[in-house]
Amino acid sequence: MNRQTTAFKYSLCILALSLSLTSCDLFRKAETTAPKRDRKEDSGDANKPQGKVTTVDTVRWKTDPRVVPPITTGQTPATPVIVTDNNNPNGNTTMPATKDAYTLNVLLPFNSDKFVEASGTNPAKGQFAIDFYAGVKMALDTLGTLPIRLTVNVMDSKDGFNAISGRYGFNKADVILGPIEKDNIIQAIGYSTRNNVTVVSPYFPTGDVEGVNPNFVQVKPSLRMHCHNIVRHIQSKYPGATVVMAARSKENEASRFAYFEEAEKIYSAAKFEQWKIEDDISFSPDAYIEQSGTTVFIVPSWNEAFVTSFLRKLNASPLRNQVVVYGMPQWMDFSTGLNSLYDGLKVRVSSSTYLDNNSGEVRFFRNKFMSRYGKLPNPDAVLGYDCMLFVGKMMMQYGSKFPYFLDREQQAVLHTKFNFNPVFSNINNDAGSNIAKYENAYVNILRFQGGIFRLDD
Repeated sequence: MNRQTTAFKYSLCILALSLSLTSCDLFRKAETTAPKRDRKEDSGDANKPQGKVTTVDTVRWKTDPRVVPPITTGQTPATPVIVTDNNNPNGNTTMPATKDAYTLNVLLPFNSDKFVEASGTNPAKGQFAIDFYAGVKMALDTLGTLPIRLTVNVMDSKDGFNAISGRYGFNKADVILGPIEKDNIIQAIGYSTRNNVTVVSPYFPTGDVEGVNPNFVQVKPSLRMHCHNIVRHIQSKYPGATVVMAARSKENEASRFAYFEEAEKIYSAAKFEQWKIEDDISFSPDAYIEQSGTTVFIVPSWNEAFVTSFLRKLNASPLRNQVVVYGMPQWMDFSTGLNSLYDGLKVRVSSSTYLDNNSGEVRFFRNKFMSRYGKLPNPDAVLGYDCMLFVGKMMMQYGSKFPYFLDREQQAVLHTKFNFNPVFSNINNDAGSNIAKYENAYVNILRFQGGIFRLDD
């Protein structure tokens, strides 16, 4: 790849419809709804972004009667350079192979068919996709200053992945960013396996993955990874403490104990006690609290009524000052009436996102976003920016098969850190590879202090 080449361009082709590239068309009306708290965190095993959606502004959709193929660079890709990388988990690998130009397909559920032309109103279900895309556009501006030639096709995934992938020019993509929905992700993984195409999933945190696919990259840590990082943090902060896993015996809550048990072995932790609560109304934690020393409770539940009851019972104990509680990301969106309990019980939660508004880089991005769109970026916009910028830079340096080199590129982004590790399958293929996917293994641990959740290193 000629590193002196600074030309960069991207097209936005939706095949059935097209997006305006001007910010005034993308974002027209600013409307907001106030959530309970200032953010919504993904659940460890959620299928898509959850919680209230903040209405941003309006995308002007229009049907494209020509259905033309995507704009291309017009250059012939360079012959791949084959090297041997003994550090790769697969052993000897024909990587990296770079080209002069790349094509990226971005698949997001804009639900453009629900757009109301008369009022200029975007569909509520597609608003987070618009926010994500706004962040993507910000990243493309940055990539435009780097030596990479990139064609970007933005597509509405409302018709389903299989339908979209059959359209003209789709198979020209070197990398796919998205889609979002569970069924589409499953279809995208199949497409990736059949066509040897890299797929980067920005939202859907898949758990166990069947089969082998070293081309699949999962940005959101899975529930298993949340649990593992909680155990790692406990071992670092409270070595030797008594640790009790507490959950209701129903609704599969207690089954989540298995993830913590896996982590016990990884971090050489003493075996945790298990407390399966049969009656989630009449129960008492007193028998599980040590008379001396620290007792750490892990509560892998996101049922607000149960969590509220559990914390109140802990707070009523005379030994409450010796208690520490670790919970789930959804706790950040529970009623603010729990704040005093969070504070008194030294509550910590795992989170795939933490935006430090005191960071100079974050402030710069927020100001730039505000200047362009007339509003502050929400978590979806930040995620879109981080994903697009990271993928673009990885393609520039390592080519479309960059997943094999993710372990070399651990880095901080605006909303978290990227630390991708291979997740191995029990299935072996003829090539000797058994990587099921690459997953971001970094999870933020946040502690409630001073009225907000803060990073607890």
